[in-house]
Amino acid sequence: MTGVAFDTTTNPTIFLRLRQSDSAPREMAWDQFSIRYAPVIQAFARRFGARPQDVDDVVQDVMLGFFLKSPTFLYDPAKGKFRGYLKVCAYRALSKRLGREAKLQGKPLDEVDPQEMSVEQLWNDVWEQDQLRRSLELVRQTMGETKTFRAFELYVVFDQPADTVAEKLDMHINSVYRAKEQVTRLLQEKVASLKDED
Repeated sequence: MTGVAFDTTTNPTIFLRLRQSDSAPREMAWDQFSIRYAPVIQAFARRFGARPQDVDDVVQDVMLGFFLKSPTFLYDPAKGKFRGYLKVCAYRALSKRLGREAKLQGKPLDEVDPQEMSVEQLWNDVWEQDQLRRSLELVRQTMGETKTFRAFELYVVFDQPADTVAEKLDMHINSVYRAKEQVTRLLQEKVASLKDED
């Protein structure tokens, strides 16, 4: 998703903007809401074996459901994180859309409790992968296409040998190792800030 700007505004702020009567900030908030949460819902649906067209339908069902609920939705962190609420919405949409076709560990979805640990673990996995994806994009936006970021990407993300990366980018091999340390540190900071946010 290169080129997409991620907003790190906290959830309470985005929920307030979703409820505004002025259409321009509300539409921007919906775009940000979709950029932030649609990939998680998509990945969750895919893990249950949903076909591509069903994945899109599940995302649309969740988004439409939340859109209808948003004028009266009040986010209260004391009642739990939004990610838990979103998991239940995604699970219900998936169950409704796919019925017995969706399976988790061989069991049809309608026989699985959404609070079951395997569902929770699956949701947490896709959530964390998305946080890592978003964090990497934020770091890319911060650093730009510098040699340091490119070295990290080739060495860590694309798993190319350090000596190959050094040769390809005309860098000393120690610079590749330093790039890995520097970008990893920034990535950890971004992941931590996203965890605080959600």
